[in-house]
Amino acid sequence: MAMKKMRIRIINDDRTEIGVEGGEAGDCLELTQAIERALGQVEQRELTEDYEKEPVPVYEHKIERGGL
Repeated sequence: MAMKKMRIRIINDDRTEIGVEGGEAGDCLELTQAIERALGQVEQRELTEDYEKEPVPVYEHKIERGGL
């Protein structure tokens, strides 16, 4: 799974901007949800083209070895 990076910028006029790099589909919204709740009401949201991307499936393989 790709690493996501969150950038938080606090601006002097009481605004806070949160940006997510490496997110896919709605996972960026899940990542910022707790911070958004703590800061208060979201006044504006701009979604990037990454929001429209389909998440890349991650497959796990488990190899079992038989005993001798």
